[in-house]
Amino acid sequence: MKPISGSHTGENIAKELNIVANRCSIEHTKIHVLIHDSGANMVKGVRLAEYDSVRCFIHTLQRAINESLRVQAEVTTMIATGRRLVTHFNHTGLAQEKLLRIQKELNLPEHQLVQDISIRWNSTFYMIERLLEQKRAISLYVADHDTLINLTAQQWSLMEQCINLLKPFEEITKITSSGLSCVSEVISHVAALKKYLDKNETGQRTPDLSHMRASLKAELETRFNSISQDSNYLIATFLDPRFKTNYLGVLDAERTRQEILLEYLKMSCEESSSSSSSSTPAKKSRGEETESAVSRKAHDTFWDCFDEVANENSTSQVQREERNAIACELDFYLKSVRIDRNRNP
Repeated sequence: MKPISGSHTGENIAKELNIVANRCSIEHTKIHVLIHDSGANMVKGVRLAEYDSVRCFIHTLQRAINESLRVQAEVTTMIATGRRLVTHFNHTGLAQEKLLRIQKELNLPEHQLVQDISIRWNSTFYMIERLLEQKRAISLYVADHDTLINLTAQQWSLMEQCINLLKPFEEITKITSSGLSCVSEVISHVAALKKYLDKNETGQRTPDLSHMRASLKAELETRFNSISQDSNYLIATFLDPRFKTNYLGVLDAERTRQEILLEYLKMSCEESSSSSSSSTPAKKSRGEETESAVSRKAHDTFWDCFDEVANENSTSQVQREERNAIACELDFYLKSVRIDRNRNP
């Protein structure tokens, strides 16, 4: 791969996409979907190149969270004050040495403070999380330095509430960033996040962040509204044994089932009409897969939302008089027990 030369316009991006596909001898029909950010030039480039595509989940989630972090002025001020403290320690060797001595005296973890960066929302999460961990050491240090302004008691409380509110979003970001993540997880993740924001326990733990909670929910609704109409997400979710139809509405589940059947019929017709194919490819057997060794530590209240959404949307299967082979297989699949979300699908 090499950088795109010239202006990154939609036209140039489309041209480069096709050049890369040709250079790698990849037929256009073999490219099922492209994942890209929400930049207008990327969206236009993929459209001009005539590829099916989806927007990057993490990039979209980042934009939603960043917008919500700005809706309450007190939250913005709290983060800015904490950032100034972190900058002081990370740019002064003497300050780091003194902070380390205080950490030892107070038996606190001997950790450096974390500086956030604008392109990753979770770096701000880690920054305020580390500030909370080192609250006693920082307060003791600031008490001896008149030039530094410490966080107020209200700001410390607000910081703790932000951690409580954003912890599930951090976990989702971390999981989706791993090599195990797939597009089938998006619908269930969004559904569980919405459920979490609606829970009474969430409101009780974050009483001073009502505007931020409302903003997060509105952002999720707006930015991920289209996924319920996107076949890539629907089919992937439907065919993932961890989710099946439990995160889809009744109409979406039936529509997705019909799309899968239609795709199967199209494939069957193409295979039948192909003179070069003497037989259909053998179907791959599904052996038992080992569970991933990657640890996924759960946030109890949040992860319960997955099962709650699944149970709420669970529906009985409709009996049909005429069934072809793939329809029967789909019905058998839907009747089988949904596997745990931590299992490897």
